[in-house]
Amino acid sequence: MKAISGIIGLILILTAVVIIVLSTNDESYAMKKGQMVTKYVTNANQALDENDFKQAIKFAIMAIEVDPKNKSGFKIYEKALELKYKPSQEEISTSLEEETPAEEEIEEAPDMGC
Repeated sequence: MKAISGIIGLILILTAVVIIVLSTNDESYAMKKGQMVTKYVTNANQALDENDFKQAIKFAIMAIEVDPKNKSGFKIYEKALELKYKPSQEEISTSLEEETPAEEEIEEAPDMGC
């Protein structure tokens, strides 16, 4: 009895492997990868719209991992990093005011006799 159930189990496993191999072809696999990348890029764009840079970067990395040959994952990753580390206009104007010294603070360099 044990031998019969072992043989039936082995036949079922081999049948499942054959079905999986025959049903998976390169075109359907490439199409599925493209759909997954599109989904992750869309999620990253939504996260950027909500100013959630951490989530946007996470989804961009997932898109890159699914298909490194697809450039849309890299583009959204670059955009997310750029927006995350881009200073706001307030920070730019404040830093410019701090860097520009007042005229009375500027000292003349000593004459070196040249």
